[in-house]
Amino acid sequence: MDATILSDSASTAPALWATAVVIALALAAAAVALVRVMILHRRLARRTRELEAELTNRHSIERELEAARADLEIRVQQRTQTLVARNEELTRLRLALEMTNQRLKRLVSSDALTGIANRRHFDRALDRELRRTHRDGRPLSLIFLDLDEFKRFNDTYGHSRGDEVLRRVAQTLDETFRRGGDFVARYGGEEFAVVLPDVDARRAGLYAERLRRRIWRLAIPYDASHVADRLTISAGVATVVAPATVTPGELLRSADAALYRAKCLGRNRIQSAGSEDAKRLDVAPTVPSVERRAVG
Repeated sequence: MDATILSDSASTAPALWATAVVIALALAAAAVALVRVMILHRRLARRTRELEAELTNRHSIERELEAARADLEIRVQQRTQTLVARNEELTRLRLALEMTNQRLKRLVSSDALTGIANRRHFDRALDRELRRTHRDGRPLSLIFLDLDEFKRFNDTYGHSRGDEVLRRVAQTLDETFRRGGDFVARYGGEEFAVVLPDVDARRAGLYAERLRRRIWRLAIPYDASHVADRLTISAGVATVVAPATVTPGELLRSADAALYRAKCLGRNRIQSAGSEDAKRLDVAPTVPSVERRAVG
C-alpha cells in the first residue's frame, strides 16, 4: 500500500509541478498585466491632468481674448465716436467757412447800400460778356443810367432819403431785367449799368424806356426838380455787334456819351449811341464825369 501511495505520489508530482508552474506563470502574467494596467492608468491619469491643465489654460486664454476683444470693441467704439464728433465738428467748420466765404464774395462783389453788383463785379461781367460776344457772334448791349439832379435831391431831402431812393431804384432795376444773362450793377454814386447779352440796339432801347417808365411810375416826390414833380432817370444805350471788336472801356464810353446827350436834351429820356458810334464804338472823348454830374 505504501508502495502504491509512493507510486501514485511519484506519478502525480510532475502534474502538480506543472500546475504550479502554470499557476506561477499565470500569476506572473497577471502581475505583468497588472503592472502594465497600472502604468497605463498612470499615463492616462497624467495625460488627463495634462489635458485638463491645457483645457484650463485654453479657457483662461479664451477669457483673456474675450476680455481683450471686449476692451478693443470699447476702444474702437470710443474712437469711432471721437472721429464722428470730430467729423461733425469739421463739417460744421467747413459749412461755416463756406458761408463766410460766400459772405465775403458777396461783400466783395455786391454794393453795400443797394445789394446789387458793385463796380468791380460789373467790370468783370462786362469783360466776360464781351469776350463771349466776340466768340459767339451775338450782339451785346449796355445801358448806362443815372438819377436826374440827384445831388439837389440829396441837398433837399437829406442823404438818408437819398440812400432809400437808391435802394428802390436798384430794386426796380433788378425786377425789370430778369433774363438769365441780364446783369445789373451800381456803377457808383447815382449811376447804374445794365449788361444785356444777345440784345440788339432796338430791343435795348425798348428795355431802357420800360425802365424809365417804371421809375416814373414809382412817383418818388421831388419838388425841387427842374425836370418833373418826381424823381426821373436818364440813360444811354450802346450796342456792339460782331464781328466788331471793342474793349469794355470803349463800349462804356459810348453808352456814357449817349447818356450825356440825354442829359443835354432835357433829361428824363433815353438816348442810343449815334450811327457813327454804333458802327465804330469809338466815341469822341467822353465828357469828364464832373461836367456830366454838373449837368445832372
